[in-house]
Amino acid sequence: MLHSVLAQLARLSSLMCLTLCLLGWPCRAAADDALEEEEGDEHAWSPPHETEFSLVPFVGGSSDTGFGGGYIASLARLRQDREPYVYRIDTTGSVTVGEAREGGLRVPYADVFLRWRFPHVIANRLGVELRASYTRETNLGYYGLGNASALPPGLERGDPFFEYARVHPTLKMSWELQLRPLFFWWGASYTGNWLDVAPDTLLASDFQSEQRSVRELLGNARQHSVPKFSLGLAWDTRDDEVAPVRGAYLSEELNLTPGTFGDAWYRFARSTSTAQVYLPVLPQQRRLVLAARLVADLLLGNPPFYELARYDDTAAIGGSKGVRGVPAQRYYGKIKLIANVELRSELLELSILGGKRRFGLVAFADTGRVWADYGSHPELDGSGLNLAYGLGGGLRVASGKTFMLRLDLAWSPDERSTSGYLVAGHLF
Repeated sequence: MLHSVLAQLARLSSLMCLTLCLLGWPCRAAADDALEEEEGDEHAWSPPHETEFSLVPFVGGSSDTGFGGGYIASLARLRQDREPYVYRIDTTGSVTVGEAREGGLRVPYADVFLRWRFPHVIANRLGVELRASYTRETNLGYYGLGNASALPPGLERGDPFFEYARVHPTLKMSWELQLRPLFFWWGASYTGNWLDVAPDTLLASDFQSEQRSVRELLGNARQHSVPKFSLGLAWDTRDDEVAPVRGAYLSEELNLTPGTFGDAWYRFARSTSTAQVYLPVLPQQRRLVLAARLVADLLLGNPPFYELARYDDTAAIGGSKGVRGVPAQRYYGKIKLIANVELRSELLELSILGGKRRFGLVAFADTGRVWADYGSHPELDGSGLNLAYGLGGGLRVASGKTFMLRLDLAWSPDERSTSGYLVAGHLF
């Protein structure tokens, strides 16, 4: 166990050092427009505009997907009376490299997206976002259905017996109405799904399970496309979106898929409720902040099996954005509860490679649970509370007002696993 922890820490530390070096050389070009005078009024003034371009290579990843690198590029038009910008076009591409079971290397994860944000269709009120993405994941985990799923004797996580692959390009459009502190959003997306489940895997076996409830919950792995319609409401009093010190964020989002296209048919809905609070512990505010989050994710109807392990398009009980320390996609179920508590500190600010970098430490505890379905299924969920949980700490490096680098090392005593994550942004 100690050897595993040290190995994870050494790998993450070296990757973070490389990332910090890379972040020191962004390719940036900006041009300020001169103040203009209108004819007949020498005091007339228009807010200055600025065009900002950034291109930054990075390295990162997690124990679940492997570690790798990619790029972040952004083009933004700035104006003083249009927060945070007039418009922004950004793109990110990344790949990770992992160790293949038979030796050598493989690429378990590849992702690229292009996004255009225009938050001022109506100034300071209505905005729109367009996004296109392509994601390929070849080592997604399936360890059984329900909260009581367990590894068969003699097998370990990472064995091909527990893996399947999914390729899913997506097109998405969403609108946001700002009536601070209230926010409303609505939109639609369309996602293609190509799944590859080897016949000698646990998932393929469970597709043919003797238990009817398991077969009905999992469905099949045929190709299909998913249209989705979304509607959300949030109450946001945070003093900052990237690194909040005080305030709260409460949200409710509903997603509806009336039917799918292709060789498999699904009809389902999802409700995701989130509550986040932030409290400064010390008078110096950023020196020590208590942050807490509670998430309830409910699936209704007949969803595809991969959605049973996810919420908000990411892994739920496990992974870098759910219960850290637990392997991603460890638990599958229609009902998910997640709780996170973090104690965040900001310790010092240094000038590195011509830019200001703020450094801090975080201690955290995560926990969560799934239920396979809404009825009683003790054969799948067990009895009692049986929470999955992870404990750990991490380093935070902030650059400017909008970028935060997160390095976390988490241990799950229940799962007897240690995981490391090097990603952008706080968990919440």
